[in-house]
Amino acid sequence: MDKRVILFLMFLGLLSGGGLAQDRVLSGKVVLDDGAALSIATQVKLICQGITVQQVYADIGGIFSFQINFGGSGPNSPLHIDGPVFSATSSGMNVGSGGSNNKGSMRYDSINLSTCELEAQLAGFLSDKISLGLRKTLGHDVGVIVLRRSVRAEAATISLKTLTAPKDAKKAYEKALKELGKEKTNLAKISRELEKAVKIYPEFAAAWQLLGEVRLELKDQPAARQAFEQAMAADSQYANPYIGLAMLEIDEGRWEEAARFSGQALERDSQLVRAHYFHALANSSLGRLDVAEESALHVQKSSTARNYPLTHYILGWIMSQKGDFQAAAAEYRRFLEISPSSLIGQRLQDQLSRWTADGRIPTLQSSEKQAKRHDTF
Repeated sequence: MDKRVILFLMFLGLLSGGGLAQDRVLSGKVVLDDGAALSIATQVKLICQGITVQQVYADIGGIFSFQINFGGSGPNSPLHIDGPVFSATSSGMNVGSGGSNNKGSMRYDSINLSTCELEAQLAGFLSDKISLGLRKTLGHDVGVIVLRRSVRAEAATISLKTLTAPKDAKKAYEKALKELGKEKTNLAKISRELEKAVKIYPEFAAAWQLLGEVRLELKDQPAARQAFEQAMAADSQYANPYIGLAMLEIDEGRWEEAARFSGQALERDSQLVRAHYFHALANSSLGRLDVAEESALHVQKSSTARNYPLTHYILGWIMSQKGDFQAAAAEYRRFLEISPSSLIGQRLQDQLSRWTADGRIPTLQSSEKQAKRHDTF
């Protein structure tokens, strides 16, 4: 029987030094590409490793600001590197910015957000993404997020049902967004407002989707699943609930279902990077190497590839299963360049050492000498 990797991604690769982060402030502005002013609620999302970590609400002028506050990794999180199976919602990454954390041992002068990006969400628009890197401790202006009109955005990542929601339902939804943008969020209050919104307007797919994400943060996965399913039923062309369900299935080890939901998201928009990311995770765990490889390569070719370093791990594992250990080692080393201090990075270093000792790959020094020799010809 094939071995499978079980990765409980507890705060993977987000902190330099592997400790816990203190609160950090990020701020910026959302603008429309035609210069028009924002007229309705606009969400700004912090996404790390394909997971929405936090969401805030930009004001009518487009200004947003929030503190980032990540959960930490447990010392006993199991990790094996024989094959890529991942836990998505056990990652310790939080929706909202509330809650308290014990302070760890990381350096207090910076926080590594190299696997994270910021994007805005507004019906009928596609968002530019801001890739984040090493940020200073104090408040940091990340710049401007530009929203561009797109028919495809209307069909896939934005539910048009938001535009047709009654006034009272929109008001409850926007109250939830405003609460979500506060320094200390009240998840129970957010949940109540969203439940009010969907009671008034059961076809409010975006409210169902956000309710599912909040319920995940409240550790109520069955209720989160029910909300994602309601979002899917309310707007079958809305891709986000399929991605949410794929994430839940991965977390519960149901790889076939995860592959199906991520595939359905891709049917609605074949360019969705997060959907390809989960598609690669699920199919690699099912041993469907070619499908997983195709999706992982799609992620790597995207403008936000650096935010998904695990695709290098997936591709490395696939190459190792095909017997190409040098190609596998190259992918593992690319992962280590991005996230050298992560738990997986430490395990991959050990794996590379074993392959070197077994003679499956040359030493790094030998590889570099061969590359230099090749460049001289």
